[in-house]
Amino acid sequence: MKLTKFAHACVRLEKDGKVLLVDPGSFSEDAAFEKADAILVTHEHQDHLDVDRVAALNVPVYTNAGVAAQLTALGDRVHVVEGGQSFDAAGFSVSAYGKDHAVILPEWGVPCENIGFLIDDAVYHPGDSFTQPDRAVHTNLVPISGPWFALPPAVEYARTIKSEQLIGIHDALLSPIGQSMFSRFLNSDERPYLGLAPGDVTEIN
Repeated sequence: MKLTKFAHACVRLEKDGKVLLVDPGSFSEDAAFEKADAILVTHEHQDHLDVDRVAALNVPVYTNAGVAAQLTALGDRVHVVEGGQSFDAAGFSVSAYGKDHAVILPEWGVPCENIGFLIDDAVYHPGDSFTQPDRAVHTNLVPISGPWFALPPAVEYARTIKSEQLIGIHDALLSPIGQSMFSRFLNSDERPYLGLAPGDVTEIN
């Protein structure tokens, strides 16, 4: 399986001629959307969901009820899923985890629904949360910035989930210096950290 990192929190997975797109938002390059066969959306914030470009693709979208409410024009192309459910998306096996977006400010409470996705028991995308899957993964996508982000829980999240490698996501707010800094906190011999730039590709074996 091939993983391509796009801007911010968007990743594109390819295998057997099929393309699964995760969290294509307002920062995502147009190339991310090309020939997508299905889309996963963790939550409704615009940096994870570009409504117009998603709607322009005639492909199924798997997401939570909050996002589905913004995509009513897509009709039965939208499939509402919840944490604890598993399903097939364009030939990829997907399991959903969690329910809530991480808190930004205590007085705001939970901003919206958020579900993480484990794809082919290999790649885990948590969206805007540190919800953990219930099993080991090959590649753990680790958020490294954002208004809800804090370093200690991010490091704990990365260390707790058994994985073979880490890839930083949710990084559009960071300067190149800030992005490179995370290697110090997250990289280890047993679990290397990959600071991929938009367009970088890695193979998931």
